[in-house]
Order: sequence, then C-alpha cells, then structure tokens
Amino acid sequence: QTRLSNIANKRETVEDDVLLAQRLVDEWGRGFVAEADYLHEAKNTAAFTAAMLRRNLSAVTSPQVITEHSTSKVLVTEWVDGTRLDLDASPD
Repeated sequence: QTRLSNIANKRETVEDDVLLAQRLVDEWGRGFVAEADYLHEAKNTAAFTAAMLRRNLSAVTSPQVITEHSTSKVLVTEWVDGTRLDLDASPD
C-alpha cells in the first residue's frame, strides 16, 4: 500500500516508510482488537472509575457496567445523567 501510494504521489519509497507503515498498522490492529473486546473495556471502565476515586475526583465518572448482561461483544452500562465534558461551560 505504501509503495502504491508513493507511486501515485510520484515519491520514492524508502524501506523505512514500509516498515513504519507496517508497525502503525500492527499497533492499530492491536488497539482495535482490544477495544472490540467489551469485557476488556468493562475492566478499563472499572479501572478508570477507581482511579478517579483515588484522586478524590468523584465528579468525574463513568457508567457502571452491568456485568450480568455484558459479553465480549456487548457492553451494557447504566445511564448517567450529566453534561458532556466537551459541552460543559464550567471553567475547570
């Protein structure tokens, strides 16, 4: 793919470009697979909540995972009322 892109853009292909592209795709793939495993994401959610509580940041939260209804392909959480951080007008 890198070689074809470089040909189309009239650029020389350096072997380091190919290796970098392969590494990037491999890393993306690892992250994609991990994020597609919702039991893994459920553990991340619990770890995030615990980290916020350890820092006394109880206003920063994540939804509670409903484990009895969650699987590696379905993540069920409680509904959290609140303001999205990107829409919040508070100064902090």
